Amino acid sequence: MNQANHSDQALLPADLTVCLVTRQYPPDIGGVGHSAHRVAHLLKRQGVSVHVAVIRKHPEPVLFDEAIETTEQEGIPVHRIRVFHPPGGDNDVAVLTRYNREIFQALCRLQERFAYSLWHGFFLYPAGYAATMVARLYGCKSIVSIRGNDVGKYAFDPLRVDFVRLALQRADFVTSVATSLLQLADRTLAPVSDRSRTILNSIPPDSLQITDWPQLPLSGLVVGSTGLFRYKKGLVYLFKALAQLKEKLAFSLLLAGDFFSPQDREPHLAWLQQYGLAEQTVVTGAIPHQQMVNYLQLFDVLVYPSLYSEGCPLSLMEAMAMGKAIIASRSGAIPELIEHGETGLLVSPGSSEEIAEALLYLARYPAERERLGRNALQRAEELSPERETEAWLQVYRSVLNPSPAYPQ
Repeated sequence: MNQANHSDQALLPADLTVCLVTRQYPPDIGGVGHSAHRVAHLLKRQGVSVHVAVIRKHPEPVLFDEAIETTEQEGIPVHRIRVFHPPGGDNDVAVLTRYNREIFQALCRLQERFAYSLWHGFFLYPAGYAATMVARLYGCKSIVSIRGNDVGKYAFDPLRVDFVRLALQRADFVTSVATSLLQLADRTLAPVSDRSRTILNSIPPDSLQITDWPQLPLSGLVVGSTGLFRYKKGLVYLFKALAQLKEKLAFSLLLAGDFFSPQDREPHLAWLQQYGLAEQTVVTGAIPHQQMVNYLQLFDVLVYPSLYSEGCPLSLMEAMAMGKAIIASRSGAIPELIEHGETGLLVSPGSSEEIAEALLYLARYPAERERLGRNALQRAEELSPERETEAWLQVYRSVLNPSPAYPQ
């Protein structure tokens, strides 16, 4: 019993040096980047020496001794690695081979310079794949973190699925932002149930400071969504739902954010025209993350109709922390964040009919919007940074101080 208590309370080694590898890190836009930044800083606050390696695709070859640019951001060394990857080369085996090798070489160079004791791949490919390979080569510990597309998308990608599988197999520990993604990885790619856990994201309370009231042409019930918009976010089903309600509701559609790429913009704008919503819709364009709270206050109902590959969406959690009524699909970690009928309304992915029913209900019963919003705020407060910090510390402790095997 004493041994177990000691293990639970074991501190991280004073000389622990971690390299967190990611494809996004601020000022890059994206949920993975913001989460990587949050985890890096919560470790730093616990006295861990944290470095961040950011993998950046570069359209032209880069000299090996010029590939890594190191700066210090908020007290953390950030190594931005430019790796040759020509546009349109995602499905070219020769391109991927060179890309993977140059990432590996750059990370080896960092290992030889800084002698990290633990590598943390924040996304299974390429970050986790390369990080675990370097860790194995140099005798370090490794953690990989499932964030969404790495399992939800790459598990079905014939060129990348083996990279994802190898990352899972080689890691000393696997974390995920959604239990459903962890189960998919464990049951279809590589067994990880004995060395894995789900860690939901958190929202620092001081990150939601309203500073302005954006002046936008909105009227009626303000409905919409936030973030980077692409097909997997399922917005077309929200559009179809609103088209069904045009004769029953007065509403505005607010899309606070921008499209993930130019290829995503064109079909979404075409759908808005097809469903007769263009004149009632405001698309803000890119919003700095710290200003998103100003736009969240404008909504009456937020809808997150994600289809697949969803992780633990920060934009949804921010809406919860703002006390907003939410309709969201049963995808990724969303059912772990929202309890149907208590902290929001859940719908089936790809069901415009269920979205329409939920919207009509919340439009007719404003008291329900308020109740769900209050409950959502309470749930967001439960998902505190302190909870997330302790969960990460427990993972790091278990990797660095593994419990001895029980004698047979």
